[in-house]
Amino acid sequence: MRLSTVIAAHLHHTSTKEDSQSFFQRILRKNGYGTDIVGLHVTTSVDNFRVFAYDGIMVFIHSQPVGSNNQPGPVTVIVNSREPLPEEGLRALLRTAKDARDQAFISAGFSETEAEANTILICCEEMEESKNEQERIKRAQALVYETITYGIPETWAPHETESMRRPPFYIHSSIGGERWTRWNPEGCPYYPCHPSSKEQICDFCYCPLYPCGDKTLGKWLERENGGRIWSCEGCTLVHEPVVAEYLTLHPEASAEELKNIHKKENNYQ
Repeated sequence: MRLSTVIAAHLHHTSTKEDSQSFFQRILRKNGYGTDIVGLHVTTSVDNFRVFAYDGIMVFIHSQPVGSNNQPGPVTVIVNSREPLPEEGLRALLRTAKDARDQAFISAGFSETEAEANTILICCEEMEESKNEQERIKRAQALVYETITYGIPETWAPHETESMRRPPFYIHSSIGGERWTRWNPEGCPYYPCHPSSKEQICDFCYCPLYPCGDKTLGKWLERENGGRIWSCEGCTLVHEPVVAEYLTLHPEASAEELKNIHKKENNYQ
């Protein structure tokens, strides 16, 4: 994931002799990935790690379940905006994320002091000034607040033992009413979400390119309550077997690169 800007509210110190950036780059190189990344060490096991997606906002939350002493473990929240934002927007999201974190702690009966000891990172893939930036910032703040206030308690809650091959992934869905849905590749109620796809691969249920802005793959729609949302209901690109396989091996591939893979597979000129 190409991230141009990161604002850290707090970074825990670790005992490693290797700085975080070098550590992650070494791991990525070893596994054949690109090294243009931002990483964060945490001080506890990542067994309880969850991912939440709400339109163009993706939130990664790591914590430990509330223990027998009824005390929360350390919480790490990373918020990534898929839409470009100015620096002002990132700072606004940081304030919103802190407010949402505090509210999650208070609603669970914990104190703000306990909440303040935790880590928050805010990032976006591009920095961009635009005429409608205030509208985009306000919309992003609403999504971030909703996601964190839902996500932290969900991450605290005890769950059955799960394989960490695929961390639990939650999507905010508007199908059949606004609600959070935990995605399960087996028996997914939305399958096939792209009826036109003959052989739909769901490895990338939530498209890593979203919102790609490529008008050959989708279009922007105006929301009734304001703002825009990228509609890709007719796009099956990352669900095609050969494209999904390529994207797995090349996670930083662009939409144009994947379109070329699709064309090659289908013998397009």
